[in-house]
Amino acid sequence: MNERVEVSVGQVLREAREAQNITLEDVAMRLRLMHRQVEAMETDDFGSLGQPVFARGFVRNYARLMGLQPEPLLARMEGAPAEPTPVAPVEPPMPSSWLTSPWLILFLLGVLVVVAVPISLYWWLNSDAEETQHAVIPMKQVSPPAPAVTSVVPSIVDAPAEVPVLPAEPVVAPEAAEETDVPSVVASPAARSQLHLEFGEESWVEIKDASGRTLHRQLNPAGSSANIQGQPPFDVLIGNAAQARLTYNGRPIDLKPFISVTVARFTLEE
Repeated sequence: MNERVEVSVGQVLREAREAQNITLEDVAMRLRLMHRQVEAMETDDFGSLGQPVFARGFVRNYARLMGLQPEPLLARMEGAPAEPTPVAPVEPPMPSSWLTSPWLILFLLGVLVVVAVPISLYWWLNSDAEETQHAVIPMKQVSPPAPAVTSVVPSIVDAPAEVPVLPAEPVVAPEAAEETDVPSVVASPAARSQLHLEFGEESWVEIKDASGRTLHRQLNPAGSSANIQGQPPFDVLIGNAAQARLTYNGRPIDLKPFISVTVARFTLEE
């Protein structure tokens, strides 16, 4: 028992190294010291290591590398009472679990967003239309321009004048054509109106005519267009409306006043 107490600090370090089959070069590389500094610790030549505080630091690191408790060795070095060093126990790292991985949490959040957003958009677009107050566009704003009608009338009135083979009815034929054909042409734009849509991005559109019949209801891809004809008034719902353009009988309609969030809902009323 007495012989074990008299073993020097350097001898304890050397025996621990040799028991683990570790060379001086390996210790120097792991501790980032010079070969002579490691050899000085094993020969108890602590004076060649510089100030006592440096020598004690080298011994502490060497002991921990060998799996030894550094405090008993530091207490046996010269000048030990002059430098009491509190040593905090080293707590083992907490075992990590894949369930608490931040990458797994981010992946699950991404999957949730990808699944929830389309479902929420589809449910919202197909909700009851009566719960939302419709915007009404007066017919004066979307009625066809006057030149479109007047340009048709002369062509119809002048057509019978090109038939000179009926001398008995030179005047009656143009008047009959004027009385019978012109009203039908003027009334046709009001009977069936046309809406034209162009989509810069993907957009859901639903359009119903005066009878409540669905004329158009689908998800339109980016870069596509759609032409819809029917009897006004029309109930119109356009998703992603900021990326869509609408014309009514050739006249552009500004959708910005009717957009709520991303959807425009309004009525083209006669």
